[in-house]
Amino acid sequence: MSESIYPPRRIKSFARCAGRMTPAQKLAVESVLPQYLWVKDTVVDKPLILDIGFGMGHSLAWQAAQYPHTHFLGAEVFLPGAARLATLLEEKQLSNVHIAYGDVVLLLKEQLPLHSLAGVQIFFPDPWPKKRHHKRRLLQTDFLDVLLAHMKPGAFLHFASDWADYCLAVQALLASCPKLSFKRPSSGVEILERPKTRYENRGVVQGHVIEDIVVWLGE
Repeated sequence: MSESIYPPRRIKSFARCAGRMTPAQKLAVESVLPQYLWVKDTVVDKPLILDIGFGMGHSLAWQAAQYPHTHFLGAEVFLPGAARLATLLEEKQLSNVHIAYGDVVLLLKEQLPLHSLAGVQIFFPDPWPKKRHHKRRLLQTDFLDVLLAHMKPGAFLHFASDWADYCLAVQALLASCPKLSFKRPSSGVEILERPKTRYENRGVVQGHVIEDIVVWLGE
């Protein structure tokens, strides 16, 4: 795999939370999570959707139950969230989800082949609202290039946020990329329905406008 699509130095878009875990969370990390962890060269026989930053996993578990003929790869840096999703998958007996705990850029670089994704979901990422922190926002030019290299022709990128200036920046970024289209091509993958998340409901209460932005990679 070419190293050229990965910036040699980059600003991380996340800050790890080092809070205490409950005994149940610790047990899930030790005994449940390992069963669902993604490893390099994992082979799936269904369209693969990468979900970045799934939080506590309720939305992703819901999608997995609704779309059994789709395989999901959830990436998350919050260990209790990864453990909670694994517990939900076990409770619901869902086998179409793998979990990648850690930096999604390293996941893409080291464990996913190019042109392997049928879709990418980024729902309510950290908005880094202070202007001096905007450089830490996830969806920017360098990271978009990495994503595009791993998406199949016709794959979708679905972004959702309740932060207006972030949405405007993402809209402009995606519109500036000639490889992407806001209109689904004839063979483009349909986006998946998503449930409302806890962050989305919080934004609505605060009077924020929820915006979904969807583009497809040209064939």
